[in-house]
Amino acid sequence: MMIKRLINIFVGCIISYTSFAQVEGYKFYAVLDTVKKSGFYNIALAPTINANLKTDYSDVRIVNAANKWVPHILHTPKYAYGDILIKADLKYTITENNKSNTNILISSAKIDRNNIGLIMNNTAAERYCKLGGSDDNKNWFVINDSILIDPESNEENNETDFRIDFPKCNYLFYKISIINNNKDPFKIKAVVYNTTGAAVSKIKINETQNLNTVVFQKDSAKISYIKVTQQKAFHFDALNLKLNGSTYFSRKVDLYVPDKTIANSFANMGELVKSFTVSNSSTLKTNFLVQASKVFYLLIYNDDNLPLTVNAVTTNISEHYITSYLEKGQSYKLILGNELATFPNYDLQETFPTMKDTLPLLATKEITAFKENIVAPPNDLPKNNNKWIIWTALVAGLFILLFLTIKMIKEVDKKTNNDTI
Repeated sequence: MMIKRLINIFVGCIISYTSFAQVEGYKFYAVLDTVKKSGFYNIALAPTINANLKTDYSDVRIVNAANKWVPHILHTPKYAYGDILIKADLKYTITENNKSNTNILISSAKIDRNNIGLIMNNTAAERYCKLGGSDDNKNWFVINDSILIDPESNEENNETDFRIDFPKCNYLFYKISIINNNKDPFKIKAVVYNTTGAAVSKIKINETQNLNTVVFQKDSAKISYIKVTQQKAFHFDALNLKLNGSTYFSRKVDLYVPDKTIANSFANMGELVKSFTVSNSSTLKTNFLVQASKVFYLLIYNDDNLPLTVNAVTTNISEHYITSYLEKGQSYKLILGNELATFPNYDLQETFPTMKDTLPLLATKEITAFKENIVAPPNDLPKNNNKWIIWTALVAGLFILLFLTIKMIKEVDKKTNNDTI
């Protein structure tokens, strides 16, 4: 009985250490709300959560009460427009087409419309445009004064259809003014109206705005230096700028993100992430690959113009969910922040390659640091790393188990010999 009890204790130690190993290296956790019904749930990775994750989200896990990983799927929630099954040609005239502007005048019947499609040759270029409406081709009214035309190339043929959506209108005339900014224009081949259908026209990714930033600006003769500080190292893949100081402007902007392991300053701004243009006719928004930094820098090239004033900079991130099957009455938490983590290989990804965005959302509670990752005050003595104690105990346990096993075998052999005699 004594030997059996020792073996059970040893096996228990092994199981406990295995559970510990599945959370080892993770710095933070956030308890999930109570699961009231067994089933699949979406968990939104809010800015406060992703501020503690790598930008590829490979270091987030769901664990149960025993600290064992629970399979999950990472996905980006999306919504889709109802698409077109019929393209109705619209009568149009290109009244101007040069490196400054492309103006398209469209004649329409007095019916409700909520979109106009531009059929053009495949291109990777982007332009901003304005859309106006009129009933007499003299008095014009704004519908949208900042539309980004970013067509997706069609792999099946050499032309693409870019759809401009807008609030329902019934003007007799529409005018699209594309700002070319001294660049070659698009080759417009047709203008159409897209009727409602069942297919998907264009997928859009939802975005979440991070908390407010602090902006510091320093102007030189030709360049404005902008330092932007977020409240935490939030993920961001889009910027929105609020500018004033000139009615008409078009300026080049560089975005720099510093290396978090090196001290940053205006003299050491880090890596150039993207160059883009802001103008009075644009949305003042730009997208790029996901970054994670508490501080980043913008350089606005003013040339011989007066500097613009940056009133505000907001950062956005494409929403991400993790989806998992959770059991009623069980307790779960997210564990976060492990630089050495890689993507887990779960069967769930093969069984359910896609998940619905409409699944119930399960909220997370406050993010907490694991005790071993809480930074001690400067005056405290550093805590010793106790992992060697665990390994020593495991090795000692193996030797004890081996010793007891050998002793038991000898006792059995001795008893067998005595019985034979």
